[in-house]
Amino acid sequence: MIEARKRGSSSGVIVLIPTYNEVDNIEPLIHSLENQGCIEWIQIVDDNSTDGTLEILSTLQEKYDNLFVHPRPGLLGLGTALKDGFHLALENFPFKRLVQMDGDLSHDPNDIPTMLLSGANVVIGSRYVLGSRIVGWSMYRKLMSRGANFLARTLLGLRARDVTSGFRVYSRRAVEIIAEEANCKGYEFQVEVVWLAEKWGLDIEEVPITFTERLRGKSKLRDLSEVKRLITFVLKKVVSM
Repeated sequence: MIEARKRGSSSGVIVLIPTYNEVDNIEPLIHSLENQGCIEWIQIVDDNSTDGTLEILSTLQEKYDNLFVHPRPGLLGLGTALKDGFHLALENFPFKRLVQMDGDLSHDPNDIPTMLLSGANVVIGSRYVLGSRIVGWSMYRKLMSRGANFLARTLLGLRARDVTSGFRVYSRRAVEIIAEEANCKGYEFQVEVVWLAEKWGLDIEEVPITFTERLRGKSKLRDLSEVKRLITFVLKKVVSM
């Protein structure tokens, strides 16, 4: 295991962030996470950023000995980045809880302590439960997100309301199951994880968050291509039921 795990903190919480070209967002995000006081390690999985993100991370590593960066050779898909991150966490850190979040400041680190209060195996930072809020989305984005959630929940019989959220907390057991069984390579991975959690009888809780559309940089959600992949995944699961 990585030697830096023997720091003073013993929260047992690791944050996993997949990144690609987040030069404007990654530094304030890391500083905010380090100021939370409840995070022991931060693991970045970067898909060969070309905008200076990796250089900033390298500088931040000189200040924070609990920041780890795993570079990959290119854009290989969100699902594969998260799965690689799960394997890295399991192999290198004695964590108890893993926080998954985006690197574009759309997920507020200040929501993490509240999410950690839940003892559920899967805690979803939800945009679609009472008390949640979405800031800065166009009507198109709202309809696309709502439609994807409705389709997945209805056809797969999922109980969670926000099955596409990328802001989550997992127990170590949940991470072990996901790392072993998940196969999806893109954004549909988020839905697959909820499906796996329910299949294995893991308890799921949704915690309201304020989701803020990124202010800097470009969204990694490519028009309708990711929605098509999600639909394909859902239909395959329905056929196999």
